This record gives sequence, structure tokens and C-alpha cells, in this order.
Amino acid sequence: MGIDVNTRTIGSRDEVGAKQPPVNHAIYVITGHGGLNDRVKKVVSLHIDGSCIVLIAPKVDGAACEAIVVNAYPNPTNILSLMKLPRLKRIIDSLLYFPTNRVLYVKPIEKILKRRIKNDHEKGRRVTLLVCVPPHDVCLVGLSLKKRFPQIKWLVDWQDLWSFDENYLSRTARPYRANLLRLERRILASCDLNITTNSYAKSVLESKFNVPVDKLIAIPHHFCSDDLGVQAAGTEIRAGQVSHKTVRIGFLGTLFKPPRVPGALVHETLRDFKASGLNVEVHVHGNYPKHVTAEGLTRMLGDGLFFHGPSTHEESLRLLLSYDFLLLLLADMPNSRAVMSIKLPHYMLTGIPIIAIVPERSAVADAVRLTGTGFVVPVESDWRPQLKCIISGQGEPPMIRRDARQIDAYSWDNLLSKWKAVFACTASQPLRN
Repeated sequence: MGIDVNTRTIGSRDEVGAKQPPVNHAIYVITGHGGLNDRVKKVVSLHIDGSCIVLIAPKVDGAACEAIVVNAYPNPTNILSLMKLPRLKRIIDSLLYFPTNRVLYVKPIEKILKRRIKNDHEKGRRVTLLVCVPPHDVCLVGLSLKKRFPQIKWLVDWQDLWSFDENYLSRTARPYRANLLRLERRILASCDLNITTNSYAKSVLESKFNVPVDKLIAIPHHFCSDDLGVQAAGTEIRAGQVSHKTVRIGFLGTLFKPPRVPGALVHETLRDFKASGLNVEVHVHGNYPKHVTAEGLTRMLGDGLFFHGPSTHEESLRLLLSYDFLLLLLADMPNSRAVMSIKLPHYMLTGIPIIAIVPERSAVADAVRLTGTGFVVPVESDWRPQLKCIISGQGEPPMIRRDARQIDAYSWDNLLSKWKAVFACTASQPLRN
């Protein structure tokens, strides 16, 4: 299938006004998600003198730059979905494509960028490629283009690690897992800079995968003050300060995502609390649990677990303002310690106390403690009594104090300079013949 059928360009590549400096640095940002998360949206909105940013994605929703919408090549196994044989389709896809059938999306991107990068070099432009993962196999674009154009700078934004997370590794067919591990090593060795969201993930790439320290940088997820347009809470927060009879806890994202997010434990805890006379509700703004029947959802509702479905980023944040606490949940797994939830800085912004049921030593626990934005309940311990103490105010509930300076370190106003510095460094490197 030809390129014209699979792509759609939004905006003009060389829309340069008379008073604007000439473009001498092309930055291509690639993502494989159907919708852009806030991190990608903010990166592609950067204004860097002498540079143009081009977003490449399967779907573009409000990107503040030139964007190319890329459709994957047709997959012949899609006929199995029409025949209502999704399980058979997944099995065949896992054996037919490596690492996944997303290579059908990668290939048209490679074709587009080979042409564009060649044109950039003819115009004397430097080229930077930023690949945002997951999905991790989109890195195949960078691997291919770096081999063909060794003078480009290739960056990978590891918003989640790959094989270190059992959830991602298990999706690869067993015969291919050794190949995936070798592929991952090639990616880590070939790219010019690995960007992580926290120091834990940075340390994993350095110690477990032997990535040189000069090819690593941590840039955390951010919040943007304009997202809410309201003043945050005061500095002191006490547990148990809930005037109404029912404690309402908000959660943003997918609550049932085992093994990393064990939503079943929360459901079971709500049932136990209700039996003991403590009324607690958890309101989930995100995806409904997979494979749960209408009858099952009704039972969850009766136990105090409410699902409101996904909404826009801005609307979700406004909805969170109505709750007494905000929940973060991660199982006690190695990869959970190296994960920085993208929602955490936005939770901080609301000023509502966070309940982080996460591993004691983890990026999330460190961030919550350092900023004083909530309570850390070690998930590897007997955490239910501590949780009950926090939400009921019984016994000796803990007190926390918000640290405005530490919280502000997660604001986009502070972090955009780090992103600009990364791109400035790649632009300043001399071109090699």
C-alpha cells in the first residue's frame, strides 16, 4: 500500500513566517498510542528557535505542531476478528509478527522518515528522533533509521521499561522472548540518549542493562498549573478530616490491571470496610475492568466501587476535586518500584491528600513523601489497618505537610527547560559524514 493512503499531514512542514529564523533542526516525535498523553502533548508544544517539531502518531488530538497521522498496513488476520475469533487472531499474530503486529505501523513510518530525513540533510538540517514508549516495538523505527542515517540523534523516552516489566514481556510469544531481550539490548546500545521518568528507572537501566551513565537522564512527569485554574490546598493535611459519613476516594486510570495494579484487593477491602461499618467509596475515572459482566459491575457498585468511564484530561482533573482522598495502587513487584505514574503530579496539583498503596521503596513512595502530598501505605505490609486509620481518623492518624518547593519541581514551567536542554544538546552536535 502506498504512503498517500496510509498518512495524513496536518499543518505545513515549512510554515515559517517572514520574521521567524530558518529551520536548521528537525525534531520527529513518534508515538504508537491512539491518543496523546499529557507528556507527549507538552513536548511537541515546545518552541525552540531554529527547530521544527513534527509529531507522528496513529491519531492526533490537539497537537500544537505539524503532525503526520499514520495508519498501519492492513493485517490479513483481521478477518479472524470479523469471524469472532479474536483469540485465534492473537495467537497467529504473536507467531507471525515480531515483536508484535505493530510492525505494520512501524514500516510506513520508516518509509516516510527515510524520505524526509534525506530531504532534511540536503537542506543542511540536523535531525533528532524522539520515540516515546510504550508501545516499545515502535523503537524499531529508531533502530532502522539510526542504521541508515548514523548522523541523526535518536532519543528514547522510556515512560515504562520493557522486559523489566513482566506484564510487557509476557505478551511476547515464548519462542520469541530471547529475541526480544536481544532486540532490547540493541535498542539501548544504539540510541544516543535514554530518558526515564525517575531515578529508580534510570538506575535499573544503568545497573541491570549496563547503559552508560552519560546516555541516561531522568525527566519526571509533570503537572501544568493551568489545568485546574484553582488554588491548591493549604500546607497541613490531617487524616480523618472528613465531615460526612461516607469517605469518597478518587482514582484516575485503570484500576484492574493485574499483576501491576491489583484492583481486586481494593474491591475486597471495600467489602470488609463496609461489613465493619465504615462506609468508603472508590470512584474510578478510567477504563472499565475487562471481562466483567453487568452483574459483576452491579455487585461492585453495591460494595462501593463506582466506574465513571474515561474522560478528557482536563475534565478528569476537575472531577477529582470532589473527593476526600486520591488513590495510587501498585503491587509489590520489581518493575513497580521503577514506575512513576503519569497521574501523580496531577494528583499533587489538586491539593487533595494522596493515599499511595505502593512498595515502600519506590519512585512513587519517594515522590509522595518528599512533596508531603499524601500518605504512603506499604503494599508489602499488612496495609489495611493503616489505611483504615487514615480514612477514619481513629487511633493516631498521621499528619503530613505539603512542601511547595518540592511540588513545584514537577511543574511544566520547571521541566520544560530540561526538555529544551536535551534538544539543544542534540542540535549542537556536529554532523558526521
